[in-house]
Amino acid sequence: MKDFRCLVGLKHPPQRVAAGVRDMMDQVAPALDQVEKIAAVTRVDRPDGGCALVNEWRVSPTLPATLNGLVTPDMLGWLDHAEWSSDLALCTWRIEPYFMAQAINCHGTTRFEPAMGGRGTRAVFEGKLDIDPAAMSTIPMAWRSPASLAVEMLIGTIIPQNFRKTVNAVAELLETQPTSTP
Repeated sequence: MKDFRCLVGLKHPPQRVAAGVRDMMDQVAPALDQVEKIAAVTRVDRPDGGCALVNEWRVSPTLPATLNGLVTPDMLGWLDHAEWSSDLALCTWRIEPYFMAQAINCHGTTRFEPAMGGRGTRAVFEGKLDIDPAAMSTIPMAWRSPASLAVEMLIGTIIPQNFRKTVNAVAELLETQPTSTP
């Protein structure tokens, strides 16, 4: 199991940043490296103010040449299942990748905490990646190492990097909006 963590400080209040991360993903996709699009698939607003949201991410990373033919463009993406608390302080998520879905368990939390005397946000993105060795055994021996490399690159590198870029892109969008919006 591999743990990953990313911490980002922003100069906007936590509820504004969290609402932006929840609601502006389609607008920030162009600012993210190797991300073609992010689109909401489903959204269920809860009576208590929370929200269940599924976003589809489509990516176009540069893959090692050894993966040509094994990984096709339709495999390069994932569903991001997110459950948002009513106060927007916590988002619990899990990622359902299109590539090697049976072998990958990736889940975590994102917290939006007050910083800078309440004027800013500390966004904490934490997750765990577990690759099931039994599921990997279904992949031909010659492809196991490149497949593991692709999974680790996709989840262990692209996702945390894009979290940082995502919240920074949201912060830039918030600069253009009136502060009365959450």
